[in-house]
Amino acid sequence: MLPVYQEVKPNPLQDANLCSRVFFWWLNPLFKIGHKRRLEEDDMYSVLPEVRSQHLGEELQGFWDKEVLRAGNDAQKPSLTRAIIKCYWKSYLVLGIFTLIEESTKVIQPIFLGKIINYFEHYDPMDSVALHKAYAYAAVLTFCTLILAILHHLYFYHVQCAGMRLRVAMCHMIYRKALRLSNMAMGKTTTGQIVNLLSNDVNKFDQVTVFLHFLWAGPLQAIAVTALLWMEIGISCLAGMAVLIVLLPLQSCFGKLFSSLRSKTATFTDIRIRTMNEVITGIRIIKMYAWEKSFSDLITNLRRKEISKILRSSYLRGMNLASFFSASKIIVFVTFTTYVLLGKVITASRVFVAVTLYGAVRLTVTLFFPSAIERVSEAIVSIRRIQNFLLLDEISQRNRQLPSDGKNMVHVQDFTAFWDKDLQLLEDGDLTVIGDRGTTLSGGQKARVNLARAVYQDADIYLLDDPLSAVDAEVSRHLFELCICQTLHEKITILVTHQLQYLKAASQILILKDGKMVQKGTYTEFLKSGLDFGSLLKKDNEEGEQLSVPETPTLRNRTFSESSVWSQQSSRPSLKDGAVESQDTENVPATLSEENRSEGKVGFKAYKNYFRAGAHWIVIIFLVLLNAAAQVAYVLQDWWLSYWANKQSALNGTVNGGGNVTQRLDLNWYLGIYSGLTVATVLFGIARSLLVFYVLVNSSQTLHNKMFESILKAPVLFFDRNPIGRILNRFSKDIGHLDDLLPLTFLDFIQTLLQVVGVVSVAVAVIPWIAIPLVPLGIVFIFLRRYFLETSRDVKRLESTTRSPVFSHLSSSLQGLWTIRAYKAEERCQELFDAHQDLHSEAWFLFLTTSRWLAVRLDAICAMFVIVVAFGSLILAKTLDAGQVGLALSYALTLMGMFQWCVRQSAEVENMMISVERVIEYTDLEKEAPWEYQKRPPPAWPHEGVIIFDNVNFMYSLDGPLVLKHLTALIKSREKVGIVGRTGAGKSSLISALFRLSEPEGKIWIDKILTTEIGLHDLRKKMSIIPQEPVLFTGTMRKNLDPFDEHTDEELWNALQEVQLKETIEDLPGKMDTELAESGSNFSVGQRQLVCLARAILRKNKILIIDEATANVDPRTDELIQKKIREKFAHCTVLTIAHRLNTIIDSDKIMVLDSGRLKEYDEPYVLLQNKESLFYKMVQQLGKAEAAALTETAKQVYFKRNYPHIGHTDHMVTNTSSGQPSTLAIFETAL
Repeated sequence: MLPVYQEVKPNPLQDANLCSRVFFWWLNPLFKIGHKRRLEEDDMYSVLPEVRSQHLGEELQGFWDKEVLRAGNDAQKPSLTRAIIKCYWKSYLVLGIFTLIEESTKVIQPIFLGKIINYFEHYDPMDSVALHKAYAYAAVLTFCTLILAILHHLYFYHVQCAGMRLRVAMCHMIYRKALRLSNMAMGKTTTGQIVNLLSNDVNKFDQVTVFLHFLWAGPLQAIAVTALLWMEIGISCLAGMAVLIVLLPLQSCFGKLFSSLRSKTATFTDIRIRTMNEVITGIRIIKMYAWEKSFSDLITNLRRKEISKILRSSYLRGMNLASFFSASKIIVFVTFTTYVLLGKVITASRVFVAVTLYGAVRLTVTLFFPSAIERVSEAIVSIRRIQNFLLLDEISQRNRQLPSDGKNMVHVQDFTAFWDKDLQLLEDGDLTVIGDRGTTLSGGQKARVNLARAVYQDADIYLLDDPLSAVDAEVSRHLFELCICQTLHEKITILVTHQLQYLKAASQILILKDGKMVQKGTYTEFLKSGLDFGSLLKKDNEEGEQLSVPETPTLRNRTFSESSVWSQQSSRPSLKDGAVESQDTENVPATLSEENRSEGKVGFKAYKNYFRAGAHWIVIIFLVLLNAAAQVAYVLQDWWLSYWANKQSALNGTVNGGGNVTQRLDLNWYLGIYSGLTVATVLFGIARSLLVFYVLVNSSQTLHNKMFESILKAPVLFFDRNPIGRILNRFSKDIGHLDDLLPLTFLDFIQTLLQVVGVVSVAVAVIPWIAIPLVPLGIVFIFLRRYFLETSRDVKRLESTTRSPVFSHLSSSLQGLWTIRAYKAEERCQELFDAHQDLHSEAWFLFLTTSRWLAVRLDAICAMFVIVVAFGSLILAKTLDAGQVGLALSYALTLMGMFQWCVRQSAEVENMMISVERVIEYTDLEKEAPWEYQKRPPPAWPHEGVIIFDNVNFMYSLDGPLVLKHLTALIKSREKVGIVGRTGAGKSSLISALFRLSEPEGKIWIDKILTTEIGLHDLRKKMSIIPQEPVLFTGTMRKNLDPFDEHTDEELWNALQEVQLKETIEDLPGKMDTELAESGSNFSVGQRQLVCLARAILRKNKILIIDEATANVDPRTDELIQKKIREKFAHCTVLTIAHRLNTIIDSDKIMVLDSGRLKEYDEPYVLLQNKESLFYKMVQQLGKAEAAALTETAKQVYFKRNYPHIGHTDHMVTNTSSGQPSTLAIFETAL
């Protein structure tokens, strides 16, 4: 039983009558709307119940499950092809009957054409019986034409629907599988690959169903045509058929070559899109490291390999199209050359019956049949890829019904207490739209949403993967006491954490090291055993006053991990790499802009830019001339045949009965010119095809490079405003169109357009007055096309905008896979995916039906044209000779499929030009400042590392709020400055201003050079950053450390040794040249953070910035990082953003920010003396013991620093016992 859905806009097809279904009248209301205004999503008709994603997916999944079972029992590999056939064979078989009727009609038509021409050959004005017969033949001819017009489109509509069903079902299965992949399986596939299955591979199903029936119809039709030709022209028909049969293997050989190239191209495309995905995801880091050039080279190389394969496959396609274009000419040439050389006499009826019959069979045998083979071979490759994916390991689906122990669950009401504060900061409260993967939330806010989501689930067991690390001390303590200890006090809670001060509240502690359990026990047991744990706890400094927790509930289970056990699978709170913690809610415009759907026609400018990107205008003019020449040769060849037949019959007429006179025509002359014209047709055809492909593929390459360059130079704001899916869509889907479909469609369109022009010119040349009915037909056609395009263009745009969410949903699901599983939200995500698919199906359904609506009407116009020519020539029989009529009529018949195909292709070209527009739109984005200016700073700059902020204001976008306000500060050479403040205080904005991720107002000087006066690379290369979220890129470890090959191996190994990663890397199979998994996911967060530290050590810069780098790592790694920073960067200026105050308490200065303003800036100890200071309050929030320890450290550091300086001059005594310095004046020499 199909589920009943709330209908959005009921589908009129459900209640349409037969006539309405045949002529697609039920679509008329939609066209009226499209004519009046732009179509929106609400105007689309809801999906028919039988093509809903869920229904189709579950149906096919059922067959696949049975197939897997069967294969398991027979110890075979399951075949996805078999499952598909079992699911769809019945409905698809019925459509075969359509094919049979249509192809038979095409074979019958030429016979009646021959009878009409025959009437002209033996024209006798007195013979009225013959005339009536001729009228009857003409009537049958037009009837056949009409049947073809109607049947063809019904058939096509149904096979395309079958294709859509298969594609939707496949997508459903792929997504369902993606949600169930096991860990092992995730290692074997990548996000890019799964996205590619969903964007490219499944599209093959849309195409394969269209041609599949021709696999049997082609050979059958060929046999029937051969029989008819044998009756008409005897043995020489075999010569023509021989050519056809030679062409077939040639084309299938092209097809094979093509599909092998295709799969190679697909591999390159996969890698390029995966790399693009990483570049866009990690763009912030790439910009801060000034690594754009390295990635630019990487992508350019990949693209070059991909394009060379694409060019080769395009040339193959060009040859294929050219052979299709000239096949009929070669066949007819061979047939009649043989015929004449056998001593037979050419007559018009024979020539044109043969031409028309060959025309009918040629389409099937040289286009549909090879297409069927090519599409089937492509589909098999795709099915194989999908099948391998569907056979990957799944996580075991355990029974979720757990026995309830009858205890009451705890309500979660008191939870909202602290969240509210945060929700008030957000403009729309809990209805705030958070961008793609939470772009608009700060790291701390993401962590809390994550925790809130967990608590809201009301489960029995909670696994918390260090939710406290991304938030500041006060919030961390609040979360711990009120949420973890209080709200969850009746639950089993396992907390992975690096925050040792909370361990006392744990009833069990588990210490892990390198993935193994080191020790397990309670807090007191550990203290008694005097385990090395003591050293870990030293930092904690015995917090005397136990946390003030109401009824001090115990946590049943607590773990403390040393190397962040789950870090690698954990739902990393944000993947917008380096979407910096304090991206205060205001930073980024909270709404993600809607994707632009450009309206109206594709401008001439787009075409101009498209061609100019491909070649010089001289080449383009040459191309136009070449096309004209090819078409002229094409028509002349047929005209020469009809001229020859007329001359021959004139001769026969003059010498009645004198059989020997028949031979008088000069064979060499006629045959010679005929051969010349044939050769010209073939050569021009091939040259034109190859040149078109060369120019257009070249253009795609140029535009891709421009777009990529433009993306790399775009400011960070652009990436915050546009979800990854939208940018990737340009690089995958749109560039795919430019590489692949657009050149093919364009060439096809030009060929058919020229042929249509040729047909009409010939008809007008033969019967000049045909021009009269042509005028109204032309007007109707132009009106129809314009009327159709108004709607079709919107439908096509809706189709591409409704496709984006399908991919966005897939990629964010893959990135949040662990979260989805943890919350058992698979079903909800699957429903969402199905809903996105159904929305896309609504658009796709309209896309299919609207194009058929037009085609039926266009074929009606052609049928009129055929009727006019057929009856017109009979009325004017006196003035015409048989050859002319044959030429005009046989040409008019070819117009049937061709004309509507030409118009459809023109619309298709226009639709695909939207991809060109979308790419061109991204070639011209707003740019950051240049990477290098004429004015370069001296190579040794910055020598001192002095930073001066002079009245700096900072905002992320021109219309955005200020996130730093009037900031003025001096950071001296080699000073270590800690930057603290609540979430959203502007800490990370300070770094963004320093790196000029957006241009700051006011002045920032580094060593007497104004940062805004030098190029971005000159600035960014001279500062090292250790980001909050460590980013590794797919590639080797060497590339990750040193993308420009600026360092020796020794230096690289030394850097790795410094951060204690040398052993880890040496254990890898290829050492430093081992390819890392996608985004380095085979390293833990701590290890990735150490790699970032190694990068900083290698760069040897005078300025180091640390952005909460140790928030996600355990105390040991934290200690290692801190120690290395103190050792290696002793001579550098270091700015550290920190949540853990113990990491910055020994800094030279502390900068306290609050809502974008600098509130306090002084030495830690001095700030702590002031009970009113914000810093003092922050330290006190840690609990008395921790606060006392921090104050003590600050004091020691203070005296160590100030004593030596004062010690020499001996004019100060301090009462050390009280720890208070007696009042003294400190003289500082600035700079």
